[in-house]
Amino acid sequence: MKALVVPQPIANDIMLGQQALLAFPYEPAADVAEFLMVSGDEPLPDEYTLGLALGYQLGVVTINRVTPSTDVPGFFEWEVAPKMLVAPKAMYLEPDTFTPVAETDYTPLEIETIGLFAWLAEPHAAFSPALQAHADALVAIGAQQMPAKYREILAQTGSWQEVDAAWEDAQFEHRNAHMLAHGIPELDFGHQHAELPKLNLKSQHDSE
Repeated sequence: MKALVVPQPIANDIMLGQQALLAFPYEPAADVAEFLMVSGDEPLPDEYTLGLALGYQLGVVTINRVTPSTDVPGFFEWEVAPKMLVAPKAMYLEPDTFTPVAETDYTPLEIETIGLFAWLAEPHAAFSPALQAHADALVAIGAQQMPAKYREILAQTGSWQEVDAAWEDAQFEHRNAHMLAHGIPELDFGHQHAELPKLNLKSQHDSE
């Protein structure tokens, strides 16, 4: 088995079957049909990743097809699908590099026990207790990795909704600051908090 870094939130979305394509400026090696996916240490800029574990093993992913990108010259689109979840384990990898890993380097979670594929077949259903426990463990890791501002909000309120709202405010202020810096008038559309996805291998149980 080989491991590869995929940034958040893409890595999380792949494991939940919510994204099926990866774009890289290279093709996988001919002998790589699947890989151990490790979430990147740095999330994608301006993407909501609060509560998502960074730098952790998430699962094994199957590569079903690789084709040249029709949108970005020189890139390749990998069609992928989750094969299994693995127990959370911190792992540092160089990005864009397939790294060999031994079977003892990761711990597969039993498919029947964890219930990932049962949920993928009915994604509007509630997580099974085992899948929820796994999600909660990852969220606990991700929560500890959040910037101090958001950790403090979560500690004081116990509410992910408050964390989400604070992030939305910060994004709105950042966008306006960027516009003003480029001579574009500040916008005010009566800003309201957007409905953010609640299902990010993030606990479905809000403590409010």
